[in-house]
Amino acid sequence: MVTVRLMGGLGNQMFQYAIGRSMAHDLHEKLILDTTFYDVKHSKTTNWNYELYHLNIKCEILKNTVARRLKNLLTRKISSVIPQLCPRYIHEKTMQYDSAIFNKGHNLYLDGYWQCEKYFLHNADIIRNDFQVVTGSDERNQYWFTVIKDTPVPVSLHVRRGDYVTNLEANKTHGTCGVDYYHAAIKYFSDYFENPVFFVFSDDIEWAKENIFTEHLTYFMSQNGADKGYEDLRLMMQCKHFIVANSSFSWWGAWLGAYHDKVVVCPKKWFNDPEKRTDIICDSWVRI
Repeated sequence: MVTVRLMGGLGNQMFQYAIGRSMAHDLHEKLILDTTFYDVKHSKTTNWNYELYHLNIKCEILKNTVARRLKNLLTRKISSVIPQLCPRYIHEKTMQYDSAIFNKGHNLYLDGYWQCEKYFLHNADIIRNDFQVVTGSDERNQYWFTVIKDTPVPVSLHVRRGDYVTNLEANKTHGTCGVDYYHAAIKYFSDYFENPVFFVFSDDIEWAKENIFTEHLTYFMSQNGADKGYEDLRLMMQCKHFIVANSSFSWWGAWLGAYHDKVVVCPKKWFNDPEKRTDIICDSWVRI
């Protein structure tokens, strides 16, 4: 079997699921999700909730017993000190793509973020199917779903703030995309298309309203709170083009967009921390 440790918000959970699902498919094994991260409060990180159940996922959930949590913790601690004792425990070394994990055999436990499409791109159709939102939608979101589908050039613009602003550790690591980035990205689409329509998604929609300006029709998606990220994801996926933030959730909205000629603009600087290197940005995306 392939077991994946989940941690972080919905975007991170999706990356972790994607590598696990892809590897389990290739190895003809069962996929297990270890959700014990969400059983306790974390003092130095944002306290997220498990959210993948809103999607069309194919897996089993590890039972959240105290004994299982202790066993997983012990496994991670031992393997970090004496790796040969736990050869199938795989901890992500860096945020860059590591092809070596495909040579680790069977019965794997994956612990990391795995933020690179190369881990699952060869099974892209499976991942796209699994990441269709299955939780029912409400009337307001159904209305915007129709508006986006009926718009010739809908552009999703995502602003990520939240704990990137309020949490000192998150701010130090990630930072936020500034107004200059968004206005440069908007200009790129204004030059590229005649009449783009911008649909703005954010965990701080009031900040977006006060700082994001365009010469084109712009809608601010204010109907969903933090507990309905899946609704924003469903709407983002319907857009044809994307302006993404340095956010895994934002990344998935763009990656799942099915329009064959989509244009994705992203920040060329993904992390605020200059020591962090990542392969998260897809080769075809435009970096600004």
